[in-house]
Amino acid sequence: MRRSVLTVFFAAIAGFAAACQSTEPTKPASNAASTPAVPAATAPSSPAAVPSVSPGATVDPKAPAASTKIAALEGVWPGVEGTSLTVAKSGDKYKVSITGLDKKTESFEGTAKGDTIEFKRKDKVETIKAATAEETGMKWLQGEKNCVVITKGSEGFCRK
Repeated sequence: MRRSVLTVFFAAIAGFAAACQSTEPTKPASNAASTPAVPAATAPSSPAAVPSVSPGATVDPKAPAASTKIAALEGVWPGVEGTSLTVAKSGDKYKVSITGLDKKTESFEGTAKGDTIEFKRKDKVETIKAATAEETGMKWLQGEKNCVVITKGSEGFCRK
């Protein structure tokens, strides 16, 4: 069961990575005489010629989508001494399961907020966010690159 969950998870990540690769837009020729001028009053000949983005909107093509960052938080995150964090998408919510040092697992319902996942534990709003090993504040995780943190210094998890 665990292998199939991991296989599905890695397949989903590979799909997101493939879908998120940017393509460089072609640059227009610098010679203005080579392109004919189109009068502003001319209506587009087909609906495909109408831009899909409103004229006032600005889109940064190099900015990663928040959903991509959230998807990277999904899966199993091992911690120190047998602790772990599991994040699974369930509709528009997330199931957050935390296994502590006592081997007891607590489950919570989380929601995406920007590039983090928020959940409520003991009447306190907690946040799961991507981090470096140093940002977790845990010396046992030093040198790791792919980590998440809930509580700095006590709840950090890294994937190898």
